[in-house]
Amino acid sequence: MPDNAIFGKHQIKPGEHRLFSSEQFALGAQRKKEGWVLLYPEYFTAGDTEEPDFEQGEYFQTGKSNSLLIVPALPEKPLVFKGSKLHVSPGQKLTFFLNIPLTIQVYFSKIIPENLMKEFPTQRLSDTWFGDPFGGEPAFSIGSGFFMTPEEAIPSPFESICPVTIHNNSPGVLEVERLIIRVENMALYQNKGNIVTSLLLVEYRGKEVISSATYHYSKSFHGEQAELVTKPRSESTRNLLKINFHFIKNLYKQEL
Repeated sequence: MPDNAIFGKHQIKPGEHRLFSSEQFALGAQRKKEGWVLLYPEYFTAGDTEEPDFEQGEYFQTGKSNSLLIVPALPEKPLVFKGSKLHVSPGQKLTFFLNIPLTIQVYFSKIIPENLMKEFPTQRLSDTWFGDPFGGEPAFSIGSGFFMTPEEAIPSPFESICPVTIHNNSPGVLEVERLIIRVENMALYQNKGNIVTSLLLVEYRGKEVISSATYHYSKSFHGEQAELVTKPRSESTRNLLKINFHFIKNLYKQEL
């Protein structure tokens, strides 16, 4: 689990409460006999010595477990990177790195989908649209900033480093323009104090040829014995061909 003190498993007995606070995240949690009250930062101030008014919070009926788990995750929608400054010549491979803001998930008892109580983005991302007006999909924009080495991509405590490798196996120069990153297929790993996403590996073969986009573990970026922090939101590969075709179809689309 990352070094951030907020993340991890917290034991809170009935009648007790805990306030979690940092620069980009704050949450109050009060344990009831068979549930939890979650209090959001508009109702308390970090460093308060008195118990905040948990009657302003949301109640979740969860059963008898006293375990509260706070874990990092990736955003709930795909991300669009505007890489118009990146060009890859035929036969060349380009690796670069992005900083992706984390989402914080709050579970009770154990980390399974049905035990998720709430999730909180740590940074407001702009809504965007990827693809054509009728066949595209909603996404978040992460802008155009990138780094050529992981050492340059210094993340905040609530950001991950995302390695991206693009192989251009087409006969023409590839201008990346708008690249979709399907974060639902990505895991999070702990490596040397940083949270690192799965590697996005893209093989581009030309506009008229179905190319591939895969997400996986890599010793080069995650270390020999990296700790798996968070599994992908989606483990399904049933729509893999659809994902890859849609990615290549829209790789050259301009902003709507």
